[in-house]
This record gives sequence, structure tokens and C-alpha cells, in this order.
Amino acid sequence: MPATSPSAGRTVVDARGESVTILSTERIIPLDGDVAEIVFALGLGDQVVATDLSATYPPEADALPQIGYQRSLTAEPIAAFEPTLLLGTDIASPPEVLDDLERLAIPLVIVPSNASSTGAAEKIMAVADALGAADDGAVLAAQVQAEIDAAAASAPRRDPAPKVASLYIRGSNARLVFGEAYNTHWLVEAAGGVDVADELGVTESAEISDEAMIAAAPDVLLVTESGLESVGGVDGLFEQIPALAQTPAGERRAVIAYDAQLLLGNGPRTGQLLADLIADLTTHTAPDGDTQP
Repeated sequence: MPATSPSAGRTVVDARGESVTILSTERIIPLDGDVAEIVFALGLGDQVVATDLSATYPPEADALPQIGYQRSLTAEPIAAFEPTLLLGTDIASPPEVLDDLERLAIPLVIVPSNASSTGAAEKIMAVADALGAADDGAVLAAQVQAEIDAAAASAPRRDPAPKVASLYIRGSNARLVFGEAYNTHWLVEAAGGVDVADELGVTESAEISDEAMIAAAPDVLLVTESGLESVGGVDGLFEQIPALAQTPAGERRAVIAYDAQLLLGNGPRTGQLLADLIADLTTHTAPDGDTQP
């Protein structure tokens, strides 16, 4: 698909309610990994000139120059690539840097990033609209939504449902529980589990005491692969954070780990992720296979 011609400028209304005029998509910088993945999935990866550190998939995106991390951006490295369009979510920050970039007359489109079963399709449509690829976006969004719906329909429903704690881990001193504001929440529920964040009263993310985690008694721990690596794998997780070893998940060594961009991004591969989570959750909580769909 050709880049938008400078003579054919278009105006879109982004997730902030801002009207943004886009003159060209020849030099795109996605400000986070899931947006980069969507651009590549739409066939416009050859117009991406740089990405942030969270863009690890596809490999072509991972190989591009990097502009820093989406939550701690600086204007100079971004502007140096002379982008004609910046695409991000509300995670992109700090706000003053985004303001600086807009003062440089670089169009910035913020797309919705809803932590829900329809969030991936909504994000795809918004990215496609910004890129002048609405028709292709509609096809991709419908495909992704169908995969998510099919996976959710296949999830076994058990009583009681397995309890899952979704954790952010960075070494033994950095551990947070993700709440309903994160994609892990709806994924766990769609897979037939119960997110212990609800019981713990966590909506965004929060550090939880050892006592509270033990009392919540999760059956399974859901983490990112990079987080698990930061503590030396499953053995290191339970050695460095002993409270987790005192939960049912610890007793059964029930840990599920996925790539961070895949697990947290709500991007084009979300349907397959949900199918994998359903299978992995079943393996860790019902090894005899005695489940009822």
C-alpha cells in the first residue's frame, strides 16, 4: 500500500478527541510495541523508521532503530528520524515531551487501548484509519475479533474457577499485581479463571504484601517471560519471593509466562494468546483433563 500523498492530507480524530491532520505516512514511528505490530500486520512495515524498546515483534520491527521506552520518551531522538507520523496509546509519556513533538509540527495520533475483549479490534481500526488503510483494517480487525471470540467460546468453565495472579516481576524487590486496567484481567476471565486482583481490591496495579498474597491463594501465577528471567526462572521466582511458594501456585509450581508485548499489548495475536492461555491454565489446574466446557 503506498504512503499517503502529501497533497492528500487527511484529518482524523484520535482517542484524546484531538483533530490531527496527516500529510504523509512515509516515515512512521510507533511509540509502543503493539501499535508497531499492527502497522506491520497492515503491510506498512516498510514505512516504519524506528520503534520503542517494547516493539519485539515482528522481527523486522525488533531490528529497527529504537527511540527509547514508551513511558519515558525524549523528543530529540524521535525528531532526529524526521517522522511524518507518530502513533501511540495513552501509555506514551511524559506529556511534556509529546507537547514538544507536536510543537515541531509532527502529527501525533493517540489510538484507544482498551483492556477488553474488543480492545484489539478497536485499536487496529484506529491505527488503520490514521494510516489511510481503513478497508484493510476492517478485515484484520474482524479476523482478530473472530479468533478471540472462538477461543473464548472454547474455554472450560469450572466451579470453583482457578484463581490467577497476574504479576509484574523485576527482580525480588519489584513485584506488582495487575488489576482490571490491564489486559491480563479480561484474558484470565475469558480463559475461565478468576483474577485475584478483584479479591485484593486492585484496579490498576499495586504492590501486595506477602500476607495478602498468601491469603489470596492463587492457583496459577501469570507473568512475562522477561520478568521470570529477571529472577532466574521458576526456581528463582519461588526462592527470591518465598511468599509465592506458600500459595497453591507455588506448591504446584504453576507459572505461566508469555512475551511481554504479546501478553500486555492486546494486539493482532491476542486470539492465539487466549487459546494458549486456556490450554496452559487447564494443564496447570486440571492435569487429569477432567474439565467441562
